[in-house]
Amino acid sequence: MAFIEISKDNYQHNIELLTKKAGGKDRLMVVLKDNAYGHGLEIMAKLSCGFGIKRAAVKTLEEAKKINFLFEEVLILADHPSCELQDSSISFAVHSLEGLKKFPQKSSLHVNIDSGMHRNGIKEDEIQEAFKIIMKNNLNLKGMFTHFRSADELSSELYWQNKNFNRAKAKAKELILKYSLPMPKFHSCNSASLLRRNSCLEDDFARCGIATYGYTHVHKSFGQFDLKPVMSLWAEKLSTRSLKKGDRVGYGGMYELKCDGDVSTYDIGYGDGFFRHNGLSELLLEGRSVCGRVSMDSLSFLGDENKICLFKDAHYLAEKFNTITYDVISKLSPSIGKVVV
Repeated sequence: MAFIEISKDNYQHNIELLTKKAGGKDRLMVVLKDNAYGHGLEIMAKLSCGFGIKRAAVKTLEEAKKINFLFEEVLILADHPSCELQDSSISFAVHSLEGLKKFPQKSSLHVNIDSGMHRNGIKEDEIQEAFKIIMKNNLNLKGMFTHFRSADELSSELYWQNKNFNRAKAKAKELILKYSLPMPKFHSCNSASLLRRNSCLEDDFARCGIATYGYTHVHKSFGQFDLKPVMSLWAEKLSTRSLKKGDRVGYGGMYELKCDGDVSTYDIGYGDGFFRHNGLSELLLEGRSVCGRVSMDSLSFLGDENKICLFKDAHYLAEKFNTITYDVISKLSPSIGKVVV
């Protein structure tokens, strides 16, 4: 069956590079949402824990419950408020005043500040109201954070958005001292903004996702970063046909053999989260050209090897299909087996 290889060494390399940037392993939160960007949630959580990482972020409560025993804290980034109090190691990101009101007492929360992305988060002038709700409902404020919208782009937007967050952070700290509340952790850097930093991290920790898996879309003018892709995708042979010159392969007969030869079919397709290539242009995967269209459950190549690698680095596929590496790796089916090497 098709399978994904996870390189433990490459993952550790990336973690060490990022923790050095952040200032230590206790200053890095690894983002494991959406099945760890296709790498396997529980596999990557155990590896992260083994490397000394103490914080992780996921998308849902379901994901958090699978891995929270491995970390001091797991932050849920995009689920709806839970009506039941969760384990103290599980925290929820809160994106509005309305959402803040829906959590049961003593819930552990991180309040999202909208510093300019305008996707989620409370506004700066809503911070005081947020603190009133937190105190009234006896909520456990463990963190305050923001998310940068253009950290990987060649623009000045990161600077003014960071300035906005620092101003909101200062206001929050004043209120925390005024109301004698415990000081929460502040965090803002994603992968791109952490990689771009040439100075000490101002926040308590950074949240990194894509860079831990070996990728960045940071503009090249900001430097080159020695990240190593963690995932490689493999497929196994289903069958081999010995065909003649002029024979056509697959739906629509899009590929015509230029000479006699073997064509083999392998067990992965767009039903597994791979791309539905239409066969109108060349799709070159690790030096091999796909023969015609990619089907729901299979694709074909010249030759008769028992297994083939479809990619070790997602950049080529991202460029070929006009998307980003996140899309290539995270859309792969969770049912594809994983092997740590």
